[in-house]
Amino acid sequence: MRKQILLLSMVIACPSFMFGQRSITDSIFTVGNVEITAKKKQATPLREQPVQLLNMDVPLKFLPITVTRLDSKTLERKHILNMEDAVRFLPGVTLSSNQLGAFQRYSIRGTSDAVFAINGIRDERTLLNTMPFGDLSFVESIEVIKGPASILSGHSVMGGVINIITKKAFAEKSADASISYGSWNQKEATVGFGGKLIGPVNYRANIHYGTGDGYRDVNADRFSGLFALGAEIGKGYFEGNISFNDDHYTTEIGAAPTMPGDIFYASDDKLYLPSGALHPTADPHTVYNDFANNKMHRRNMDVRMQYTQPLTDWMKFRETLSYGHSNLDYCCVEGMSYVSSSDPIYDLYYFDRKGKKTYVNLDSLRSGDPLCFNPDNYSITNTTELTGKIETGFITNNYTLGWNYTYFDYTNYTGYNSDDVWGPGKNQILPVDNPHIVRDWWDSKVSKASIAKYITNGIYLHDVFEINDHWKGMLGGRLDIYKYKSASALIDDGRQHYEKENRTDWDKVSTAAFTYRGGIVYLPIPAVSIYASAASYFKPNKTFYDKNILYMGADGKLFNPDETGGEVFKPERGNQYEVGARYELNQLLEVNASIYYIRKHNVVKTIGKMSTEENEAAVDKNVQAQIGRADTKGFDIDLTLRPVANLQIVGGCGWSDYRLMSSFLKNIDTNADWFNFSETTGQRSTGVPRVTFYTYADYTIPKGALKDLSFHLSGTFTDRIYQNIADNSYIPSCYIVDAGIYYTIKKSINLAVNVNNLFNKEYFVKSTVLGKPCNFMATISYNFR
Repeated sequence: MRKQILLLSMVIACPSFMFGQRSITDSIFTVGNVEITAKKKQATPLREQPVQLLNMDVPLKFLPITVTRLDSKTLERKHILNMEDAVRFLPGVTLSSNQLGAFQRYSIRGTSDAVFAINGIRDERTLLNTMPFGDLSFVESIEVIKGPASILSGHSVMGGVINIITKKAFAEKSADASISYGSWNQKEATVGFGGKLIGPVNYRANIHYGTGDGYRDVNADRFSGLFALGAEIGKGYFEGNISFNDDHYTTEIGAAPTMPGDIFYASDDKLYLPSGALHPTADPHTVYNDFANNKMHRRNMDVRMQYTQPLTDWMKFRETLSYGHSNLDYCCVEGMSYVSSSDPIYDLYYFDRKGKKTYVNLDSLRSGDPLCFNPDNYSITNTTELTGKIETGFITNNYTLGWNYTYFDYTNYTGYNSDDVWGPGKNQILPVDNPHIVRDWWDSKVSKASIAKYITNGIYLHDVFEINDHWKGMLGGRLDIYKYKSASALIDDGRQHYEKENRTDWDKVSTAAFTYRGGIVYLPIPAVSIYASAASYFKPNKTFYDKNILYMGADGKLFNPDETGGEVFKPERGNQYEVGARYELNQLLEVNASIYYIRKHNVVKTIGKMSTEENEAAVDKNVQAQIGRADTKGFDIDLTLRPVANLQIVGGCGWSDYRLMSSFLKNIDTNADWFNFSETTGQRSTGVPRVTFYTYADYTIPKGALKDLSFHLSGTFTDRIYQNIADNSYIPSCYIVDAGIYYTIKKSINLAVNVNNLFNKEYFVKSTVLGKPCNFMATISYNFR
């Protein structure tokens, strides 16, 4: 009875909060004067778990695939609710773009943007840099499948896939609640409960709310929820969920801008500051955001359903359907520039990109034009699969034959014209020191809709085969048919809608590509698996035919592409080769390591400008050719060490070296007058670090007066991130240490305090944006099982 009263009081005190925690210590029960100690249930090693994205009942140790997973225990104990915090503990995964503190993109193995999936269903929105990520309050775990995974998730998957696994419905009765308070007045709360609903139907419900002032007044007010169902229907099983997000964000434009060029004294032409340098006297902690006018509001709803029906003892039918809708209202000042003039009225000057001499005042800033856009999109995904296990001679085949259909409708309403934003606060002048936080007003409207529709059909076959106890393997192939079309429409009334009669004709492109994945696994002993694999990927080229561009093939010959909706260029392609190993020693040690090489080609480049004759007049046209190439090589390693029962030490490291290769110019006349292409062979990529690693230790006192008191300590390292190779500008490397205390009372009440950036290290996450200083989050939670 006490448990129910305590839970009820927490829910009444904070009606939308809850967060569950489980003790990892041994359970102790007292019967009279007899104490019985139950042996702690050991966690299942990663190599023994199936890969959720693959959705096969096959352990990872049988697969020639590299997978990293962040489990619920780490998410809960470290109070990780944001994706940017989670990737610090996923080696080889980095935050490649964090525009304005909300728009985020991620990189895996140093390659371009990672694709996200939710419960194995690809999320098309994550490839568009117009949608912020929601919180992780109803996430059970995160798994990363590394390398080209087109065979698993379709197009544009070069570095890998990040699969978000949400909480599911179970018959066991459960209820949890948590409330948290932290630095910058951050307040968070979560409530969740589940169990049997009616008959064979189980459920899980989760609600989360968070608000606060935020470091540098940059924060996210978040409201999210999940309702999941699961039920046995005859011999089949149904599971589904509906989730939503309703979030308000403020944005981050950083401190005073870096120098727009080499700055010289007007009096004697001597260099004052080099290009890209920070302002010498401006305080990097100063906030310049236009809080009075900026707005960013995200609304999101997703529905996912899956039904599995056994057909025979060697085949199951599985149907998965999902629907998603997102909308973002965004209008913000994204940047600032120093006040300048073409007249010699200031004491300093620089040369702009066109070589024009520009005089500049480093004591005053002009706020930039507000950027206003409102993307609205919805998607429908359907997957039909036949999966099971069948014997063919002496080989056991774990197979999946499937068809995937995706429809993605994206409309971006924009207000980019000069008269779409108005008011006295537009382009307001601010002092560098002590800028005005309260500014004059401005308002906006939209004037155009950019419309895009994507349709993809994929047919695939996976086979994980078992030859004997020592040899396993995987073969898979996938054919994707991709169609894309876009149009635009003018808007007269400034609202987010358009009339079909105002829409332009559709521009269309379609393409198809086959991808594969194959490999072999050798298990000399049950605790060791060694694997080698090869895989491919493709990225559709969405180039539309343009009569003002000349197109050249890799053979050096001009060609006329399909002007009526066919492909202009072939898809960008790539291949990966990988060798890896996994080892487990009696729950004491787990090691996973791999080395890889990835090459991509068919990258479109502009290689010059050629003169042609049209209507008896000479016309200069850019020449484009599909000649670009790049490669990535590196390694991943992660390990888990349990020297004693109540101590766990985890570590991981990722090293990747992404570089541009020499373009394929063998058949192109590079001595021609029209040819003008500068090679950047061997140049490192920008925006991503070469090395990342983390360490994490968690210890629980097993007995005595402080029994069930836990301590954890972690450190994460991010290598320098180059922003411009030519002028050697980069964000310095940093090592951040976090710590926490976690105490469980009677297996139900959990008290936790997490301290991030324990040593208050000052570091930059962008050229003018400081990372968070030392901060804390305190949590009290109750867990009823």
